[in-house]
This record gives sequence, C-alpha cells and structure tokens, in this order.
Amino acid sequence: MTSTLLILASITFVSMMSPGPDMILLVKYSSAYNRWPAVKCIAGICCGLLVHVGLSILGIAAVIAASATLYSIMKFAGAGYLIYIGLKSLFSGGGLTFNETEKSILKKRSRPFLDGLLCNVLNPKVTIFILAVFTQVVEPSTPVMDKIIYGLFIIFEAFVVWNFFVILVRTKLVLGFIQRFQITIDRVVGVFLIGFGSALALDEAR
Repeated sequence: MTSTLLILASITFVSMMSPGPDMILLVKYSSAYNRWPAVKCIAGICCGLLVHVGLSILGIAAVIAASATLYSIMKFAGAGYLIYIGLKSLFSGGGLTFNETEKSILKKRSRPFLDGLLCNVLNPKVTIFILAVFTQVVEPSTPVMDKIIYGLFIIFEAFVVWNFFVILVRTKLVLGFIQRFQITIDRVVGVFLIGFGSALALDEAR
C-alpha cells in the first residue's frame, strides 16, 4: 500500500500543479480580503473530488466515460459553467479585492465553495483522471476499503497542497503584486476560465 500511496501522491501533485480551472479560481479567491474565501473554495474542490472518487469506486465514472451522451452532457455543462464564471471575472468592476457588499454576498451565499465544487465536479478531465487512477494505478481487485483509503488520500493531499498554494499566493510579495495589478489579473483570470470552457466545448463539438 505504501508504494501505491507514493505513486498516487506524485501523480496527484503533478496534475494539481498543471494550470487549470481550480488553480485559477484559487488565485482569484486568495487575493480577497482574507484567506477564508480561498479556504471555502478549497473545501468545494475537495467535495468535488469526493464525488469523483465515489463515482469511480462505484463504477459509475466508467459508465459516464463510456457513454458518449453522458460524457458530452458533462462536458458542455462544465464548459458552460467555466465560461459563466470567466465572464463574471472578465467584466467585474473592482478587480480581485472585495468591497463590503461582496463580503456579505460571499458569507451568505458561500459563492467560493459553490464555485470550487461545481468547477471540479463538472470538469470531465477530473473524472477521467480519477478513473484512470482507479483503473491503472489501483488494481481492480483491490478491496473496496483500500480504494476508499486511496481516494481519501487524494482528497487529503489536495486539501493540504492547495492550502500551501494559498499561503504562497497570500505572501506579502505575491499579494502585493496581485493587488497592484488586480484589475488586469482579474481580466486574465476571466480570459483563462473562458478559454478552458471554450476548449472543452470545442473539443466536444469536433
């Protein structure tokens, strides 16, 4: 089991450090008035991973991957949501800092959590990644309890690594740079998210 956990740790870390929607969202929320919006976003991402792990262990993820219709629906839903939050970021008026009204919205509606959750759950690439882990790295004959342990390990690693990432982003040097160019960075975040969403949609339309 130890060797498998080490392999999982390496694969998961490399995949997390590849720029994607989750990372872009965390950059956005890490530069808010405090770190709690980012922590809520991380919680949402981890809950999304929990869904993917559960689907893989139950074998449902394999059904989704094998069904062209279900996979297409998931892809278009994910693409639509990424484009939606990308447009919100692109046309927001105040950059990445939050005024009092926005603080209230974040607290009442748990927007960071929902963005993290939906961004992760609706990302078919995460579904395929987790499915690949549970078919290529973890043997099909592995006991269900061991699979659950592996799944929880992936989620725990994501929680720890993303929190360290947020701490890095919120260091004085990095945060100062972000706040200095906050409006420009907010636009870049929007463009990236729209780009990720469009790439998903165009890939499915081919």
